[in-house]
Amino acid sequence: MGNRMQIRERPPELPVEVHLDIFARVDSVTLVRGAAASKLLRRHINDPAFLRLRRHADGDGGFVPSLLVGMFFYHFDEVRRFVPVSPSSKLRVSLTPSDADHVFGAREPVASRGGLVVLRRRRYVPCLSDKSTDLCVYSPVAGWCRLLPPAAVSGDSHVPLPGDNEDDEATAHRSFFRLLVLDEAAARTQTYSSSTGTWGAVTAPPASPGLPNGSWLARPSAVVLHGVAHWLYAHRDQGAPPRSQRYVVLAVHVGGAAGSATAMEIPRRCLLRRRRELEGELLLARSADGRLGLLVAEALGIAMWTLSSSEPEEGSRSWTRRMVVDRDRMLRSVTLRRCDPLWCVDTELEWFGEASSIVVLQVNGAGILLLNLQTGVVTQFRKGEDIRRPLLCCPFEMGCVFRS
Repeated sequence: MGNRMQIRERPPELPVEVHLDIFARVDSVTLVRGAAASKLLRRHINDPAFLRLRRHADGDGGFVPSLLVGMFFYHFDEVRRFVPVSPSSKLRVSLTPSDADHVFGAREPVASRGGLVVLRRRRYVPCLSDKSTDLCVYSPVAGWCRLLPPAAVSGDSHVPLPGDNEDDEATAHRSFFRLLVLDEAAARTQTYSSSTGTWGAVTAPPASPGLPNGSWLARPSAVVLHGVAHWLYAHRDQGAPPRSQRYVVLAVHVGGAAGSATAMEIPRRCLLRRRRELEGELLLARSADGRLGLLVAEALGIAMWTLSSSEPEEGSRSWTRRMVVDRDRMLRSVTLRRCDPLWCVDTELEWFGEASSIVVLQVNGAGILLLNLQTGVVTQFRKGEDIRRPLLCCPFEMGCVFRS
């Protein structure tokens, strides 16, 4: 009949298993955008079983190198700029939402993990020699942000802990995350939860966690393994000459349970091959099988010392060494600003990507390099002559943390 409206049947929806099989093979940008489009898909993509499937398809031993999509460069209160790892990438992200320039203008990125960036603004109180810190957690891809109330401890290190709490009806309308902050001097920690909008209790280490008196935080970044955050501390024996410091790994359970902090000293033999004996030549990392590792910029290349077990019994710890990339191979992979390779000896390790296994480092005469920890492949991210201290950049890995 001419006046009868024709009703078209909706095409049948593909089973979730088919969607997941497709997403296990696409690039990281497509994966994250797909996760943003559907709460159901996002739950499955965040499932450990899917992550194992994704990593198996990627073929890099538990890592996805393409998750490192770029770096935020900044200069204190100046405009921040995002530089993609791949020049052909169409991904454009910003640390400043268009409707909140007055809030974000003076903040600097201090940590990035799981698709979240921690922004900090320090405020100094005149005549009191005191300072307070404003923190904000921001998702550059999704565009949401959360201004945090003041913490009770000074944040010398920040560890974003993305999560999925959508089963809780009270938080189903927003992304769930926690933020762990560490006070360097007292090794105290405090955790913020977005589900409650408050900071938890301050957790102090036990009386003798194994951290020597007078220790200081050698590197502000942490590596999280099996629910435990690891930091690299340094200390020097009384009367010892400069550059003779020893190093300790402080391990703290991210749940913040009382008495959950432990420390273990790095064996001296792991440090002997360095050229200058600087803190910048060391960086914590993790292996493909989930073990704690220590990257060392040695005179002849970059090596990784791996702990025998993530939670070994006291007295049974052992470290094994493997060379990731030798110096000659590393320099052959880049364009040098100065002709003599002998001048390109100073190396500083800046950052390790827990999802991508990419290491950001600086080399004199070569600039900023990216090292794939699993393959040993080195790419030149930015040419340069001198090592920048500090390197004011924040690498950014994609994650699946989005507004519902």
